[in-house]
Amino acid sequence: MTIPTDNNTYLPGVIQIPSSLTLIAATQSYPMIIGVSVNPVTEVNSYQAGQLVRLMIPITYGMFQANNLIASVLEVDGNDITLDIDSRQFDSFVIPTGNNFQVATIAPCGSRNLTLDNDTNSVPFQSLNNIGN
Repeated sequence: MTIPTDNNTYLPGVIQIPSSLTLIAATQSYPMIIGVSVNPVTEVNSYQAGQLVRLMIPITYGMFQANNLIASVLEVDGNDITLDIDSRQFDSFVIPTGNNFQVATIAPCGSRNLTLDNDTNSVPFQSLNNIGN
């Protein structure tokens, strides 16, 4: 039996821009404002208004009501990101003490912004081959 060599296509790993960031704060407000931790050597906060993001908040951080929510970014001010989420009735966000095996994160969601922004000369979100995630 001959095994065709052209049937196995190499699938490279998915690269997302921007990368996920660690949450260090979240407000109980509308709109919700989150603070993110950015490693100045390996990461940059390149999130932009209009893109969609997903929050991943382990239950140990409180504010479990926001876990897995998808929202639009309204504004980015340094390491503070304003989201179109009404979190006034959510539990408080707390950073747990002790050994934390999971961290609260924000990550790009979908492929809403795949085109170049003429004002900033950057692509707010893309993934490998511009196919979204």
